[in-house]
Amino acid sequence: MSNKPFHLGITMAGAVSAGAYTAGFIDYLFEILEKWEEQKSVIRKKISNNQVLTPYEKQIPLHDVSIEALGGASAGGMVGMITALSTFSKTPPVKLPTNLKTGNILYDSWVLLDDDDKVKTFEKMLNTEDLDSSDDIPSLLNSKPIDRIADKVFNELVSEVQKRERPRYISEDLRIILTLCSLRGVPFEFKFGNVSSANFPYTPGHRMSEHMIIAHFKMKYDEVADKDVYLKFDPYNEASKALLKLCTKATGAFPIGLAPRHFKDQLTTTYLKNCILRNLEIDEKDKSVIDIKINDDYFDFTDVDGGTINNEPYSEVVQVLESIIPNYDPKLPMFGTIMVDPFPNFYNQDEPGGVEDIFSPTLFQKGIWSVIPKLYTTLREQVSVKHSGSFYKDYLRLLVFPVKWEHLGVLKNHPPISCASLGGFGGFLDIEFRKHDFFLGRNNARNFFRAYFMLEYDKNNLHPLFEGLSDDALAIFKRKATNDSGTEATYFPIIPDLNFIEDKENGNTNPFSYTIDEFPKLAPNYFNTIEPALKNRINNILTSEINKRFKEKWLIRNALKLVKGLITKRLTKSTITIMKKDFKNRSMLAE
Repeated sequence: MSNKPFHLGITMAGAVSAGAYTAGFIDYLFEILEKWEEQKSVIRKKISNNQVLTPYEKQIPLHDVSIEALGGASAGGMVGMITALSTFSKTPPVKLPTNLKTGNILYDSWVLLDDDDKVKTFEKMLNTEDLDSSDDIPSLLNSKPIDRIADKVFNELVSEVQKRERPRYISEDLRIILTLCSLRGVPFEFKFGNVSSANFPYTPGHRMSEHMIIAHFKMKYDEVADKDVYLKFDPYNEASKALLKLCTKATGAFPIGLAPRHFKDQLTTTYLKNCILRNLEIDEKDKSVIDIKINDDYFDFTDVDGGTINNEPYSEVVQVLESIIPNYDPKLPMFGTIMVDPFPNFYNQDEPGGVEDIFSPTLFQKGIWSVIPKLYTTLREQVSVKHSGSFYKDYLRLLVFPVKWEHLGVLKNHPPISCASLGGFGGFLDIEFRKHDFFLGRNNARNFFRAYFMLEYDKNNLHPLFEGLSDDALAIFKRKATNDSGTEATYFPIIPDLNFIEDKENGNTNPFSYTIDEFPKLAPNYFNTIEPALKNRINNILTSEINKRFKEKWLIRNALKLVKGLITKRLTKSTITIMKKDFKNRSMLAE
């Protein structure tokens, strides 16, 4: 087989609690990569010793795939970081739902979260342990459970002496790319040609502020060449570990809902300049046109979730792949990308927000009170537009998203992801939602790699990856489909799923079977159980704010305290009513 691997980049979109879906997808991907790698090692050893292969071994393709980059925003960034850490040890896949710890950090982090026998994660997020009378309110929800999950991932990492040799399917120079959003803009100037005179001693530049920061980590970090160009990925080095942990928490610091994160003496001004040059795709020879206006060696800032202004660092992942294979051939590609998006946009589904609404009479806003809410939507949508040229090039790129089929052509429970409730926070309420989405991610991954992540197999124009492919392997894994020319063609998987061989022998290849078939529902008395904690948190937030904002105005302060109980009661009732309505609309509240 070809000794040139197929290079893969994976981008994971923001998802809040639906990171459980992305984690399930990655879990299945690593399961089949590990199984495939084990079999190839045995076969290669046999071939080198001139031993006869078994019929099963003859069905195994021997080409290689190398994951070069894991990019993510918010929950996707957190999954990317956990995935990278999981490569330091051999992680068992989770094939069946359980409420017990598995040793699989993807499952334990995203499904178990911070649950314990007595208190569930969402109840802990209503706890007031994060509220200090001397500080401002950090967020609407308590973020301490998120801290504990992230800390546990790093603290339970296998020791350096016990870490495994890096598997062939993970690049030795793996990149982990996380998005951050700085509330403090990075001031930089675009320079114009200098035309000076007695009246104009210098030509001013065009000043801009960049709020999107990319934390670009390298595993094969060169202390000299990579200094201030990339960030060091070494969880066994205390300084690197601290930054890795901070970025993991920061990329998922959902604005207002979860606590912001603070960077002090962590990212150098020189790194930020190089980061901006990469984001703007400015070549080395042209870098002098940019001038960052920061006098300090480090840029300190407050971060509010990587998905705020860049919900997936797709272009940054592509840049890594382009640097490996600069001469890309779209007909015989040697790299490709997968984007995992738990919340994709589906149009023409007769739902509010679809194409039919864009041309509705509400297209024109006539007064400021209709403009203001629309303005927020406009800004939020605009920042999600990809302006990088890499995003639109003719590359092999495929999207993975939640889907459940009743049978061919008929969708079941669409959209089928349960963590989508409450704007993505719904998964924090019940482990059953997270288990459902984790295994939906695994099931979707199974179908994706068996039927979609493929290249055309044409003997007359053979892809380099398939040189030497055995007839036995071709027979078991090939798939017929219509190509871009509209004719039927043969396709072969880039990553063969060896589970398919056994499933085919057992007649168990139904793509419409799901580990968790029924859509989970919230217990009817759930909101009664959380109401006291919710009420207590709202009361504490109001008390703190009243005391701080009106510290010197005792009359107003005492007057507000008199009505605080009524305000707390109404806010609690309104919050529960909104939550109930969302779950009822999704048919996720048991009667």
